[in-house]
Amino acid sequence: MPVAARFHELRDRVVETVDMKFAEPVRLSFMKNGQTDPGRSQATIEAVLRTGASQNSSMEGGQGRGWRTRLQAGKAELHIDRVKYPNLIPKKGDAVRALSRQGEPAYEVLSVDERNHTRLILALGEK
Repeated sequence: MPVAARFHELRDRVVETVDMKFAEPVRLSFMKNGQTDPGRSQATIEAVLRTGASQNSSMEGGQGRGWRTRLQAGKAELHIDRVKYPNLIPKKGDAVRALSRQGEPAYEVLSVDERNHTRLILALGEK
């Protein structure tokens, strides 16, 4: 059985405080073979959703500054509090919908980072 480190209580309070300011409602739809997975119910949770801004970059990938363009990658990350949602097991291919944003944009889970000790971090791509 793992022994809790001395900082865990403080860490959990910091995550909770950040979520009080930045978390928003999102719906997780668990998918299997492109269809809703009947074995896993949808979940509406509060989590921190960060969407990437467009970045200026050279299309040639080098140091040349002769011309630049704006690219929108449609990437985002969802940061889920592990303490608040300990039984949540998202997988690649699941769907996320931002319920409080205009148009309720939808994302697909591209990968799940389970190594972070405070949060599950889902890399998302636009659907």
